[in-house]
Amino acid sequence: MKRIFAVAIVLWLIVLNFGCGRQNSERRVEWGRADAKEIDVNSKIAGRVVELFVKEGDEVKAGQVIARIDKRDLETKKRQCEANIEAIRSQQRQSAAVTVMQSGTAQSALAAARSAQDRAGADLSQAEADYQRYAELVASGAVSRQTYEQFRTKYEVAQAAYQQAVASVRQAQAGLGQTAADEANEAVMAGKLQQAQAALQEVEVSLDETEIRAPFDGVVTEKYVEEGSMISTGTPLIAVQDTSDNWVDLKVPETQLSDYFVGQDVSLIARDGKTKVAGTITDISKKAEFATQRATSERGDASDIISFNVKIQVNDPALRPGMRFRLAGGEK
Repeated sequence: MKRIFAVAIVLWLIVLNFGCGRQNSERRVEWGRADAKEIDVNSKIAGRVVELFVKEGDEVKAGQVIARIDKRDLETKKRQCEANIEAIRSQQRQSAAVTVMQSGTAQSALAAARSAQDRAGADLSQAEADYQRYAELVASGAVSRQTYEQFRTKYEVAQAAYQQAVASVRQAQAGLGQTAADEANEAVMAGKLQQAQAALQEVEVSLDETEIRAPFDGVVTEKYVEEGSMISTGTPLIAVQDTSDNWVDLKVPETQLSDYFVGQDVSLIARDGKTKVAGTITDISKKAEFATQRATSERGDASDIISFNVKIQVNDPALRPGMRFRLAGGEK
């Protein structure tokens, strides 16, 4: 009898171990967490929030104005920039007129000076020829000393006149140099105008940024400020979630990873057992995240079982960040 009882115990233990082994060999049900594209809408400028048009739960469209920042200081700066631009343009016009006038005057003066130089040069050549001829005549006694002195004086006067003409040409050429300086000044004014226009464009961009707009279609999930709040650059005003861009991150043990591949279509079910969505695996992480099962002496495991993230793109309005899903068909 004892022998039969012992055999029964052994058989019971075998069945029990078989059942436990079968249970351990079954696939573990992994729950994933839903997430969605969501960003904070920040202000690019500092100022006071004078209008806030949305609240939590409101749906918004891409480009919709959701808030306005006080822009009176920027409007004043814009008027100052516009006045500065007009002043520079007036200076440009005046400088251009001076350049044209001085250029015309300098060109005329140079032409006249060169003409006078040419005449003086001709007179000098004639006077020099007469002087040389009468120097020879006076030496031979053909003319009187008085006549010779008259032609020598004419020659000296012609030399002085020519030197004066040369100096006038140089002076006229210097006038052209002033024209070049005027043209350089015009270039400087053109540079100042570009700087002033750039400053105006910067103010206009800031003015446009006083209207805070929704970056995409979505729903307001959080509001950080109220009307009348003073904000600094980069301060978030609201959070907007894109309900058409959501996914489930599923942590899959390494022992089951071979069952998944990018592009695979899967079905998911929420913890309520009713919400079902379909999705496509778009990414399987290359790097392990954590151990889903630690090795213990009781289990007799040799090492931890590592988990990898599997991203399942869903894009279903029924999915909300934070919800938990598992693959449909798995066991709870």
